[in-house]
Amino acid sequence: MKSKYNVSGMPLWLFGIIFIIILAGVKLEIVPDNMGGAFAVCLVMGVGVMWLGDHIPVLKEYGAGTILAVLVPSLLLFWGLLPQSIAGISKNFFSTYDFTSFLVPGLLVGSILAMDKKTLVNAGARFIVPMILTIIFATTISGFVGMLVGYGFAETILYIAGPILGAGVSASAVPLSEVYAQKGGGDADSILTMLTAAVMVANVATIVIASVLAAIGRKNSDFIFKGFAGKDGKILRKDEKLQVTEEDKTKLVKDQNTTTFKELQTGFILTCGVFILGRILAKFIPGGLHFYLYMIIIAVALKLADVLSADICSASGAWTNFMAKVLTPCTLCAISLGVLDLSSIIVLFSDPIFLFLCLACVIVTVLVSGTLCYAFGFYFMEGSIMAGLGLADMGGTGDVAVLSAANRMELLPFLTICSRIGGAINMVWLTFLASNFL
Repeated sequence: MKSKYNVSGMPLWLFGIIFIIILAGVKLEIVPDNMGGAFAVCLVMGVGVMWLGDHIPVLKEYGAGTILAVLVPSLLLFWGLLPQSIAGISKNFFSTYDFTSFLVPGLLVGSILAMDKKTLVNAGARFIVPMILTIIFATTISGFVGMLVGYGFAETILYIAGPILGAGVSASAVPLSEVYAQKGGGDADSILTMLTAAVMVANVATIVIASVLAAIGRKNSDFIFKGFAGKDGKILRKDEKLQVTEEDKTKLVKDQNTTTFKELQTGFILTCGVFILGRILAKFIPGGLHFYLYMIIIAVALKLADVLSADICSASGAWTNFMAKVLTPCTLCAISLGVLDLSSIIVLFSDPIFLFLCLACVIVTVLVSGTLCYAFGFYFMEGSIMAGLGLADMGGTGDVAVLSAANRMELLPFLTICSRIGGAINMVWLTFLASNFL
């Protein structure tokens, strides 16, 4: 039976039957609380909802597929159309089963090894300074905005801008709540509720903003001013030799369409090696740096030293492309069901000032980071995503969601730097401020 529409290579009617089977299993609460059950629900539901969003006229240009994949499952859960048991399964998918330790390394290693060497050198050296300045300027400006609307300068910095720019709930909101309770008194759990709410509102905003920025950049790379967005994957406005010819584009498409199982296996094995080596270094090198950072260092060192052949680097990139294209819908759905607490976000609408300041902080961060990165030679849009949305989203899972919305998964190494190094710098900065303000 032929179908006019296809979902992931299968006729719409066949995918629809599978979708209904999965929903029936969820409603009957017979989905097992393990990797198999989580994959069945999150992959099928994520692919289906994203496909629907990608076929909505006009809105599809603004990343409707990604946005719906993040919001729709959570809405169905909130409205009681899905049982709470599936939320627990999805949450375990990330925490107990630690799916992100499989996903993020797979995206990280190949995105670096497949990157143009000159781009990597020029971009990496310029990125750290504007990222640090973004943290300082964005939190300070957000504080003044909070003071103007009567919320308070210090309160806005500590309870809204601070956790938003700190790389998520576990890496930012949780330790900050303990620091604030220690410095100023109060209940850490009550403080954590407010900090978490700010992070969640900001995370949704970063996905929407990433979609809008990407759509504008695709339509007009010189929007408002010259150098707004890069073309053909460019990051830097100057000193970058990346010029993609029609021959290169044809070869690239051919390479993607002829990826072999052997290449995927090679990329997977290489990722495993870098993953474990990163954990070994994190264990024996003092400083407490996250093993993701050591993975970045290892991958960058391999790329700069030309230790690996072009075929190996290409295979690593093929594995990353596979992970990004196949597992992104699954990841977004799991975030929606197991991580995104929609009830907490909805409660915030009763406090429009708090909601406004959360959105204002994200917008300020995007503008500040884009401007600073532009001054350091980056394109404005790429800089605002790398150092702005990379700081304001919800850490590792937020990075994936933002880059999916922007269709710029190759920027993941920079967002990971924001989440890890930027998050650590933000923690030191806020601890200093808390000691003086609380």
